[in-house]
Order: sequence, then structure tokens, then C-alpha cells
Amino acid sequence: MKLPLVNMSVYIPKCNCLDALMSSLTSAVMLVLILTLALMPPPVFAQADGHIRFITHSLHPFSYQQNDQLTGFSVELVKGMAQIRGMQANIELLPFNRAFQNLKTQPQTALFVIAKRPERENDMKWVGPIITSGVYFYQKRNSGLTLKELTDLKRVSKIGVVQGNADHTYLETNEFSNLSTDKSQIQSLKMLNHGRVDVAPMSELVMPFLAKAANIDVNTIEKTPIKLYDSTLYIAFSNDTNDETVAQWQHAFDQLKASGHYQTLYQRYFASQVQ
Repeated sequence: MKLPLVNMSVYIPKCNCLDALMSSLTSAVMLVLILTLALMPPPVFAQADGHIRFITHSLHPFSYQQNDQLTGFSVELVKGMAQIRGMQANIELLPFNRAFQNLKTQPQTALFVIAKRPERENDMKWVGPIITSGVYFYQKRNSGLTLKELTDLKRVSKIGVVQGNADHTYLETNEFSNLSTDKSQIQSLKMLNHGRVDVAPMSELVMPFLAKAANIDVNTIEKTPIKLYDSTLYIAFSNDTNDETVAQWQHAFDQLKASGHYQTLYQRYFASQVQ
């Protein structure tokens, strides 16, 4: 008797175990990679120069408003340095004390121009030097005061200084208690001209420009023989600014000097502006 054939084949589903395993491993690796990148500190270039906030204060002829535009020797210097670096510098004008506080408390901030003094040196990072000038005390001509030494100034009624600047700090440290503070040097000069203060310290380079800006006859103000110190001005960057960024701005400044553009600006502002 012929028995019917029975189909004994068993359906065995195709196994994708290897594919599933590879897929799982790939997902796991990607997850680890994503988590690793998320936890890594940002690279140096994350502190882009575009995030540097440039601030300045009113000080003729370095930075001042003219026809609603911010201009001046140091303003043009910073803009020229930014151009070398292929970027723009947006500059904000503030009273000096407020600008200085911003420099000390706000990240990624640069302030110009500011004197590099021993008490400040380690609190910020420096680019420059921009310029050096002697700081002398000035008095109203024919005021009747006989002043020869720094200690003589302790007997005058009032000394006009800018709130928070290097002159203010120096005199306060040396226990001068007769200080009258203003927001800017041009205000100190006006106070001197009106007889509200007896003397005021100013850069001998800057004083004629301040007098012109304040419509004060420069011949009515005279320089005393009392020199406070030599003041060297810089651009100061907040301490959190990356060292490489500061070095790049220093390099741009050096290039500006090497190209002759610095001297061109110097001649424009200091050799011909005040006749």
C-alpha cells in the first residue's frame, strides 16, 4: 500500500539577530557620543570676539561724542584693530566709574582708555600701550595759591578728581580727604574754571583738548610744578577673557602701529586738532 507523502518541512523564520545587535550597538555608541559632547567644556573659539563688549568714557581727544557720533583717537584705534581682525567693534560710552565697575564685574568686557597702575595690574588683562603722558595738577591762573609739592595740596580746600579713576584712587590711598568727585575730567575742569575746586590733576597731553571742548580759554588755566605720575593708557580686558583673544587684539594693535596708521591718527588728533 502506497502511503501518501507528508510534507515534513518546518517553517523556520529568518533570524535578524545580527542586524538587531548591530543596530543596538550603534544606538548605544551614538548615545554615549552625544552625552560626552554635551558634558565637554566649550572649545576656545566659543568665546568669540564678537561677544567682547567694548566700553569707553568721555575723554577728549580719545573718545567723545561729535554730531551724535562716537569718535576720537582711541575709538578709531579700536575700530582699526577690529577691522584688522575682520570684525566690527560696537562701542558703548559710559561715565568712567560705571564703565570701570562694568569691567570688573561683567564678563567679556573691554574698557579703553585706562591707566595701567600697580593696584590694577593683576585685576585685568592689558593691550597697548596706547600712549604715555605726565599727569600734573592745574590751577586757575592768578589764584594766589603757592603750590610746589604734593603735600601742599592737603591744605587747599578742594581737589577735583574723576570718581573712581587712577588719580582719585592714588590720592585717596595717600590720605587726601579734600577730594571733590566728578563724572568726567571735563566736568573737573569746568569746576576749576568756576572756582569750585582749587586744583585738578590732568594729563598735560589732554588738558588743552578738554579746555577747547569746555569752551574755556586755555590761558586762564596754568600747570603747577606738581606732577602726580606718568600715566600710560591701555585697553583693559576683563580677567575672564581668553588669553589667546587678548593676544590677538595685541597683535592687531602692533600691526596698526607697524602699518603707520597709528601715527596717522596721532598726527590728526594731537598735532593738528588744537591750534
